[in-house]
Amino acid sequence: MDLQELQASVELALDMAAADTTISAAEVCVSWCEEQAIQVHYDDEQPQDAIPTPPACTHLGVGILVVVDAEDGRRVGFGSDEDEVSLSPASLQQALERAKASTEPAPAFAALPTPVVTQAGTLTFHDPEVSTLSPDTLVSFAHEALDGALTTFKEAGFVTHLQVRGQLCSRTERLVIGNTHGLLAGDTSTGLVATLYACLPREQSQGTGSGAATHVTDFAAYDIGVAAAQGALQGRGSIGLEAGDYAVVLAPQAVGALLEDLLLPALSLDVIAADASPFASYFGQQVASPLLTLTDEGRLPRHLGSHVITADGLPTGTTPLLEQGRLVGFLADFYHAQALASRFPHLAPHNGMRYASNGQSYSMRPGIFPTNVLLTSDAAVALDTLLAPIADGIYVGGLWHTVPQGERRRGDFISTVIGPSFHIQHGKLGRPLRPGTLHVQDNLHHLLHGITGLASERQQVVLSTLQSLVLTPAVRCRRLRLVR
Repeated sequence: MDLQELQASVELALDMAAADTTISAAEVCVSWCEEQAIQVHYDDEQPQDAIPTPPACTHLGVGILVVVDAEDGRRVGFGSDEDEVSLSPASLQQALERAKASTEPAPAFAALPTPVVTQAGTLTFHDPEVSTLSPDTLVSFAHEALDGALTTFKEAGFVTHLQVRGQLCSRTERLVIGNTHGLLAGDTSTGLVATLYACLPREQSQGTGSGAATHVTDFAAYDIGVAAAQGALQGRGSIGLEAGDYAVVLAPQAVGALLEDLLLPALSLDVIAADASPFASYFGQQVASPLLTLTDEGRLPRHLGSHVITADGLPTGTTPLLEQGRLVGFLADFYHAQALASRFPHLAPHNGMRYASNGQSYSMRPGIFPTNVLLTSDAAVALDTLLAPIADGIYVGGLWHTVPQGERRRGDFISTVIGPSFHIQHGKLGRPLRPGTLHVQDNLHHLLHGITGLASERQQVVLSTLQSLVLTPAVRCRRLRLVR
């Protein structure tokens, strides 16, 4: 289904809303999403059953927000409906009636966005080749990834007692937003995402490989399998370490976990509004090491989080968050940018997205999500240089189940260390650490101020929505507390 068909549905729904005298304003989102997901389940005892043909799943629907000026003040409601092939007038009317029936008082709601004038020209970040990807092609990508893992194992002398699990997904989404203030905008996005887990059961060792691309030509399936097998090979002969305070180097995957679960939520305007962020009162102040700069880039070519518009219908763009450790911005959608305009008058709403994990973007109102988060430093060094000063420390390859402890605004957290992680001895990576035996138990403020170095090579880490990512190097911290 193309954008013109979706736009026609949006315009018809807006006409219906305009004809209803009880509605003072309305916003309509229509989205169409097609996904293919293929599971990889390889066991050397039953290799023929490793890769089945992927099923295709399509979602089409409409979400409508209505504003009603009632006797008890302004009320806002949201309703949605879906259809399998096309959105009939009955579906649009159903969503409209559901929105009217769900209205609630909304004293903080000011207005819907108005159109923003942008430079002429056609801007796109999607790949039409992904949109026409056949199931057979996706199966071939899965075989490439599996071949990368098995070949890597074979070269290391392992041909039996192997397991490889994972998933490859292709996704195309088209979305059109319109409202009664004259805003009408649409966008198409595409993505290929894969995660593979390679396991040596007898060695009790597992590795992970992952990758993402918006264009078919950028998708390196074989390399994903190689990375998964290399992680499993590196994790053999793992040891345990005693609890204590250690100098730590966080690998890109570990940095990505901390950003997704702790730092980015704390830098989101909805969490600030709820007074649940450790940074609510630190705007303009130094909150991290001067080595650290953090930016959200919504229009980075050929990167998973890039879009032409937000789900508010506004242009995406650049959102500075930390500049040399100083807090200069927050992730914002249109609603919260308006609601907190008196406190933060210059925040651009570049992050109002509808990242529904089930492909049904139309069924949700915009929330605040990162796009492409870049972690950079003017003083970045090679990884060997980053490790060199550490006599006794830990290289944390990954973190799992990172959660706040106590009130989120205090910044205390705990997270489980997983692999591939290593004991650092005399500036070199030593023995691998047994996953799940150590936990980082520390404070976000302490971690950020304790950053003493960043590596020069960045890697992309796909976030859990599979629609945004972090580009980050390894990061060295002076001291973190690890417990058993």
